[in-house]
Amino acid sequence: MKHASSTLLKLAGTVAAVMALLAGCHDKQRNDASVPASASAPAAAPSAALPSQADRMKQERNSLLDSISGVWKPATGAGLTVISASGNDIQIAQGDTLLPAALGDVDVDNSTVNVKIFWKSGKQEVRTITPTKCGECDGTGAITITAADGTQRDYSFIRKVSQDDLNRIGALSTQVAPLAPAADQPQPNATSDRGIVDMYLGGIDMNMRSCPGSTCAALLIVPKDSKVSVDTSTMRNVTESSGTNTPWVRVTYEGAYCMPEELDQQTGCTPSHGTEAPVTGWMNYTRLMSAPRPQQ
Repeated sequence: MKHASSTLLKLAGTVAAVMALLAGCHDKQRNDASVPASASAPAAAPSAALPSQADRMKQERNSLLDSISGVWKPATGAGLTVISASGNDIQIAQGDTLLPAALGDVDVDNSTVNVKIFWKSGKQEVRTITPTKCGECDGTGAITITAADGTQRDYSFIRKVSQDDLNRIGALSTQVAPLAPAADQPQPNATSDRGIVDMYLGGIDMNMRSCPGSTCAALLIVPKDSKVSVDTSTMRNVTESSGTNTPWVRVTYEGAYCMPEELDQQTGCTPSHGTEAPVTGWMNYTRLMSAPRPQQ
């Protein structure tokens, strides 16, 4: 009898232990089920905003201009050609000659860049630069330049444009001013007197450009109240990108000046350089006529 009671007690204890274990598992499952899925797994990171179509087009345009910029060697002949293109500006130096070039249409879809050349003869030529991808590498390939008569010339890449190249282009710009295309008839508001006229700028700073037209490279900025010599016999009418015809004239300047990148939009030009010799370039004649004050 005593043995039977002991057996019953052991059995009861075992049953109680099993029931407690089952109850614990049930509570754990209930607690796990009550935890939100977001708490048990990290939230997905938000996707990055995609660039707009305008941003993509701008990036592609900048990439195309960058692909034609560099120091290039022609497939035939000697000498090197330096091309620096960005924004709305292009500068091309062949040996010691700075071409009177302005940036034309940039066709991203067809990977072509037009360059307008103003020759000494008065002729304006449009050349087309086409980059080719490097087939066996990730670097820059070659370029082909097509002249207005259809002749083509291939160039191989030597290296990217350095600050030394840009300094040299700047020096060439201040030495020689290229001649522009033949003149159209001057606008009615243009002066009928032809010759060299000294003018003192009034209260505005003015860009002196490498060729006639607002897309031509800015050589330097002439500060307000400075004197420039204007050759009115060089009057040229240029059709700007806006479609308007603007008269330009060749001017000569000697004195203190600013570089275009140094111009402060608030305070204007604070001269930090001086010419070593007279510098010749081009100014917007309409703007020039509204700026000068009478010679003192």
